[in-house]
Amino acid sequence: MLLKRLLVVAAVALLVFSLGCKRKTPQSAAPTEAKIAVAPFANPRADFELLAGFLPEDAPAVSEGVPGKLDEVFTGVLASGSKARVAGPSTVAGCLKTEPREGEGGRLGTLRYWQNIGRCAGADFVVVPQVLAWREREGSAMGTTVSAAVVINFYLLDVKTGGVVKFFHFDEEQISLADNLLEAGKFFDRKGRWLTAYELAAEGMRAAVAEFGL
Repeated sequence: MLLKRLLVVAAVALLVFSLGCKRKTPQSAAPTEAKIAVAPFANPRADFELLAGFLPEDAPAVSEGVPGKLDEVFTGVLASGSKARVAGPSTVAGCLKTEPREGEGGRLGTLRYWQNIGRCAGADFVVVPQVLAWREREGSAMGTTVSAAVVINFYLLDVKTGGVVKFFHFDEEQISLADNLLEAGKFFDRKGRWLTAYELAAEGMRAAVAEFGL
């Protein structure tokens, strides 16, 4: 019992220390006057579909309805936290239907494809979100047998140059406080709740928006 109390005290002390440290504000990768197009979520199944990085090993395809629901969540996150001029996934989806993929293969072809999507949307930059792995919570907010876990890549592509100017990788599995005291801050931010995979993904979205300075 004494050891448990000491661990809790240590966790609280660590949280207070981390809150006392001033965080450096991310430098904006996109000028505030720029127009940002946000592509719909996709679940790539081959490495060449990624703009950077690699697919997790043995990750199954996500359920069909997950990307569309993530689009809704991301739209809400952008509406509440972004100061940029944003064309959302529903707008960009039209360009996905009219812009064919180039015959050139590999990642260079993928980059040029998204550059063309940005041009179609009349944007200066394109945010390309891709969900690579997905596991939904089994249980409730108060207790769970299987915790939520998500892996999402966010890319910020400059339409003019066709290059990726920012890349944010979000790989998060919720674990209990007892299993990782170093993440006590997350435990208290979540009010001790077990999050759904969509709630976990929303954390990644907010972090990506902050990282990109949108």
